[in-house]
Amino acid sequence: MAIDRRQFLIGAGAFAAGLAGARNGFAVGEGYHWAGCFRAADGSDNFMAFAADGRAGPPVRLPGRGHGMTQRPGTGHAVVFARRPGTFANVIDPAAGRVLHRIATPAERHFQGHGAFTGDGRYLFTTENHYAKGRGVVGIHDAADGYKRIGEFAAQGVGPHETVMMPDGRTLAVSIGGILTHPDAGQAKLNLETMQPALVYIETATGKLLGDYRLAPDLHQLSIRHMAVNAAGTVVVVFQYQGAKTRLVPLVGIHAGEDAIALPSAPDTVTARLRHYCGSVAFERAGERFVVTSPRGNVATLWDARSRRFVAAHALNDVCGAAGAPEPGRFVLASGAGGAVLWPGVADADETLSGAAVRRAHWDNHLLALHRAAS
Repeated sequence: MAIDRRQFLIGAGAFAAGLAGARNGFAVGEGYHWAGCFRAADGSDNFMAFAADGRAGPPVRLPGRGHGMTQRPGTGHAVVFARRPGTFANVIDPAAGRVLHRIATPAERHFQGHGAFTGDGRYLFTTENHYAKGRGVVGIHDAADGYKRIGEFAAQGVGPHETVMMPDGRTLAVSIGGILTHPDAGQAKLNLETMQPALVYIETATGKLLGDYRLAPDLHQLSIRHMAVNAAGTVVVVFQYQGAKTRLVPLVGIHAGEDAIALPSAPDTVTARLRHYCGSVAFERAGERFVVTSPRGNVATLWDARSRRFVAAHALNDVCGAAGAPEPGRFVLASGAGGAVLWPGVADADETLSGAAVRRAHWDNHLLALHRAAS
């Protein structure tokens, strides 16, 4: 089922007109810069917004471990998705620390941890696993009607994970991890020998497949997991390798409309430090450089989107969550071991964020950069 095309295109036009400013400028959302999921000392899973000066908003208890987040355009509200195979997504007011809506998956589906809005904030798209049929779907929710589920379309592959809205305002980019899972098997990966990851582009008004980009056959075990896009439409995808751990493989891909995903090179020592696992990716404010993190390798790496080259690496224990900072060229990095830092993109240089709540939090995989709500 597709959403009403006329309604969608009206919203998409408004989105396209203002996208460059939203993506390349950084606005503080209700006094906070970022938000993330974390585990507290008592073992509970929570969500919290925080600022560069260390101030933190009220923590919000989650029913389970959270994963990715997205902000509803024009509002200060964030949607927090359960880590797979979770079935909850909470719509939260970060400043008030209040749950506004709760979204659940239909039977025989679970969330894959991510989602994206149309530019007008009307529709929310969620990546899901239809585990009974072993296929991926994208759910459609009407935010103006209490996030009622109004339909879904095929995700065009097994194991869809992250999704982002492209600058045209009407196309979703979706990372297809290629990994078959089932809640009865927990986190087990059931098809490693036959997995087929891909980067796909889907027209949201119809569910039509617009583009399908795959890696070389000998790289079919490079699961495409997380992604980021800048205002120019350059998409960065990062991988988690499911093959032999003795093999060095590229772990970062860039796509900007070409016939294939480009695989920028890095020194073997850097590739080895990533330990076959990229946890998160984010562009900085100007959209020229991006950071890729590896919690397994305890390292954040900086890359240039224009030259498609590796720039620098920075050691940080259990680093995963990343987002752009208010200043161009800078990022905030969060640690699963606790705390967060501001990183200027220079090796061996960072500034620890103050604030007891930020320091005590054991941050999960992702951070959300908050933008100012409409006045």
